[in-house]
Order: sequence, then C-alpha cells, then structure tokens
Amino acid sequence: MPDLIAEQVISELSLGLDWAAKKQRAIANNLSNVDTPGYKRQEVTFPQALQRATQRQLSLRQTNSRHLPSKVTGAASTVIETNTTHRNDGNNVDIELETTELTRNFLYYNALIDQAGEYFRNLRLVISEGRR
Repeated sequence: MPDLIAEQVISELSLGLDWAAKKQRAIANNLSNVDTPGYKRQEVTFPQALQRATQRQLSLRQTNSRHLPSKVTGAASTVIETNTTHRNDGNNVDIELETTELTRNFLYYNALIDQAGEYFRNLRLVISEGRR
C-alpha cells in the first residue's frame, strides 16, 4: 500500500517549488521590461489554486485499491495587471515592488527546499535506523 501522506507531502512541496519557479520567471520578465513602454506586469497566482485543490482533495476518498489515489493538481496561472499604470508610457512595473517580491520568492523557495531536505533526511534516518 502506498504511503499517501508521503505522496501528499512530496506533491505539495513539488507544486510549491513549481509555483516559485514560475513566479521567478514572471518577476524576471517584469524587471527586464521595467523600461518598456506599454508593458504590463505579470503576477502568478498559484497559492489560491493550491488551496482550492487541497480542499477538494480532502473530500475525496479511495474506495477501491485499484483506484488511483487523489493528488493535488492545479496549474499556476499568470495574470497580467492591466488596471494600473505607474508611468505616462503605460508601463506599470514598480521596481521596488518587484525587488520585494523577488526577495519574498527567494525566501519561500529556500524554505521549501529546506523542508524537502529535512523530510528526506528523516526518511533516510528511519531507513538506516531500521537496519540496526
């Protein structure tokens, strides 16, 4: 029988890391186009999708051993902010906001990497201690 808790932990860590990578690309696009007239900033809205997927998953049950286990699914969506303008040329990229988001995303990504590393270190400890 597969370990459903381990699968969910790995799945959610994976989704979080995927979201952080997509967010990094959006921030990089925003920063590289800070001087492009008419450019509208991109925002990645994945945590809401993860929350909705996780809530749906909690209500699912595997009633037969041949059924596939439920997994958290959802794709990060990129939204283009069209309702704001910071400059006369139509560009709405705020470099201070972007650098703040870059730092926040960096910390989030590193926290997830630390959690994944700790999870696998604990698994390795359990496996190695079980051999004694």
